[in-house]
Amino acid sequence: MRRRDESKKAVMASYIDRHFREHDEIPSVRDIAEGTGIALSTVHRYLLAMQESGELIYNGRRSAQTKELQNVSPSHAVQVLGYVACGPGQEEEQRFIEYIRMPEALVDKGDCFALIAKGESMTGAGIFPGDYVFVKRQQTANEGDLVIALSDGKNNLKKLCFDREHERYILRSCNPDKEAYPDIIVDELQIQGVVKGCFHSF
Repeated sequence: MRRRDESKKAVMASYIDRHFREHDEIPSVRDIAEGTGIALSTVHRYLLAMQESGELIYNGRRSAQTKELQNVSPSHAVQVLGYVACGPGQEEEQRFIEYIRMPEALVDKGDCFALIAKGESMTGAGIFPGDYVFVKRQQTANEGDLVIALSDGKNNLKKLCFDREHERYILRSCNPDKEAYPDIIVDELQIQGVVKGCFHSF
């Protein structure tokens, strides 16, 4: 049996970690071979040996994950689809701006998108102008949820309330200045999504 060059193990493990940091994905066996200059068959053989010795996790095909990466939270690419008003509503407009990657622990794994907040009506909920607001796309919401609501052709980010006496919805700001940010009373509205979190930079 051929003796294994321990330095190749270190080179491969280092490359796997570096590739993940730079590309946010686990490298394929071919990626490792091309990135390290080690023959493809040798890479495969060493990965199997490292799997057996517990130095990494290798599924025998594509994925090789070092111990360092086992502690890394997987991330999720989220589409930023424009801006959302936190004051008076704005005409519905959805346009792709960019992708941002966020840990899956912080954003919902379902159909999630992001919007950039405009206005100061939701500062009491911790949402400030320029914040990235992460939204789960759904058409239903519970009273008290922060929602992206479409009413009269305009989108708004507000707290969903319901006036049971008059059987109508209320889109409520989260700002102590009620004169500047009064309730929006609507008979019908369409829920575009429910806010699951936001990213605020100082």
